[in-house]
Amino acid sequence: MNFKSIGWLLVLLFTVLAAFLAGAVAWIAGAGWVLGLLGAVWTVFVLADLKRWVPLRDAAWAANVGFGFSVIRWFDLPAETVSGPMRLMLLGAGVLCLVFFALVAPALLGWIAQRLWPPPEPELPVERPASPEALRRWDPKD
Repeated sequence: MNFKSIGWLLVLLFTVLAAFLAGAVAWIAGAGWVLGLLGAVWTVFVLADLKRWVPLRDAAWAANVGFGFSVIRWFDLPAETVSGPMRLMLLGAGVLCLVFFALVAPALLGWIAQRLWPPPEPELPVERPASPEALRRWDPKD
């Protein structure tokens, strides 16, 4: 990601917050809404990666992280009712969930986008390297 200004950081932070709130509401509404929201976020990420729209891809990445926070909130238990090792297990599960939604899922989606879309054609023609015959004729003094 390319952070160039405080404004862009605020946009990404707002995107994380909006995705977190949408994910929390979706978890209340049901599994269909959760899968629909996750599909929408991942579709926007893949589409932005295919079209090489970096700001939209970064916003979709931030939405993915916000959705990851909503998943952590969904399986979180009250800290007073669980024992010490169970708290550590919940913390580890939260870290794994956040790592998945922040690193693993975007990497897999980017790989899928690369498989779907051929690499871009070079804009300028590339000059072929000189053959040994041409190098011999031109002489290194040129």
